[in-house]
Amino acid sequence: MSGGIAVLLGLLVVAFVSSMLVGGRTIRGFGLPSGAEYLVLGVAAGPHGLGLLPRSTVHSFQPIFACAAAWLAFVVGLGYLLVGRRRVRLGRAVTGIFGAALVGAGVSAALFVTLDALDILHGFERLELALGAGFVGSETTRHTVRWVAERHGARGKLSDWLADMARASALVPVLGLGILFAVAPDAPLGAFDLSVRVGCTLGIGVVMGLVAAVLLGREFRRDESWGILLGTSLLAAGVAMRLGLAAVATLFAMGLTVSIASRHRLEIKYMVQPTEKPVLLPVVLVAGACVDFDSLPKLWLLVAVALAARLGAEVVRGVVLIALLPAARASGPRIGFGMASTGAISLALAFTLLVRLPGRASSAVLLLAAAGVLLGELIGPAELKRALEAAGETHAVDAESDVAPLSLPSSALHDSDFGERTSVSDFPEARR
Repeated sequence: MSGGIAVLLGLLVVAFVSSMLVGGRTIRGFGLPSGAEYLVLGVAAGPHGLGLLPRSTVHSFQPIFACAAAWLAFVVGLGYLLVGRRRVRLGRAVTGIFGAALVGAGVSAALFVTLDALDILHGFERLELALGAGFVGSETTRHTVRWVAERHGARGKLSDWLADMARASALVPVLGLGILFAVAPDAPLGAFDLSVRVGCTLGIGVVMGLVAAVLLGREFRRDESWGILLGTSLLAAGVAMRLGLAAVATLFAMGLTVSIASRHRLEIKYMVQPTEKPVLLPVVLVAGACVDFDSLPKLWLLVAVALAARLGAEVVRGVVLIALLPAARASGPRIGFGMASTGAISLALAFTLLVRLPGRASSAVLLLAAAGVLLGELIGPAELKRALEAAGETHAVDAESDVAPLSLPSSALHDSDFGERTSVSDFPEARR
């Protein structure tokens, strides 16, 4: 156990250092947008590398990391409707959700057909692998759009469209995992209909979000607000996990509810958002340590099929995008490759699947998610930069210019009404 405590303390150090590296202005943009370097570090430290993070030790602390992944879902839900201080436009959100669903469906269908042809897995395990890989690989990390926008000064209609689409795409994997957890054969609520189980998953988050909004209804104070948010979110996550439901979907619904119901939504968003990176990076490192390269036969063929299906679906998404937006036509269908970047959120969701449903299928989903992150890191930022250049929306950025810190979404840079209020400390009522 002493070794496990040492590992946990080491991960806390990773969280602290990562918050120092990515939180300031002076070294804005340190690291890759997908967090792939922490994934590789986790693989190197895991059983397939140096063995510094054995699976037995990680297994002992799995509930902690599952709660961390749920908190990340809360942060994403809290900022789901807002890019900077403006709301995500409905048409762009629908396009982003449709695109993510299209990609997820393409990957799931290709894997299901391949698993059937190879006669690998049966019953729910086959469904879990196909749907799980499709869900966790469907989102586009909003950090890639921000990363490219900061470095190349991207401003314009296409940049805003892509930022809104990336933010909206997070709904598909979160809701998809909520449904997958609800249909698991060993679910404690298995005696109830699927609609009831999914309703409970989201309903717990909505109720706790309303409770938090009511408690936060008075004058905004940071110390009181932290206690309210931490207490209600931990209670919601604990109840969901106890019932065998997806805590990530519950906390996402809670964050979205707080964002809609609370009049302090902006203050809460800028107070909570800086916690994303310090929580996310240790989770990614642990997920990398849990990657198993021997979970299934012909696993690398499944990886190739999943990645090829993802790229094919991205081309289709690019065709849809250029049909809807004239600014995207100069890039052609390849603009879809710019949306191929999945991020650390995908790894966190795959890790929660492994915690809830341990086995060969969930191990394969985690490996497929890791492969998707690496592929997206290789092609996503470069293709996105090319698309924005073709649309004439990039220009040189002065490294010393006063821009929004890394903890803000990329499209906050585009908001004409954003001004200088870039953190919670800029709200006078939040200083106490």
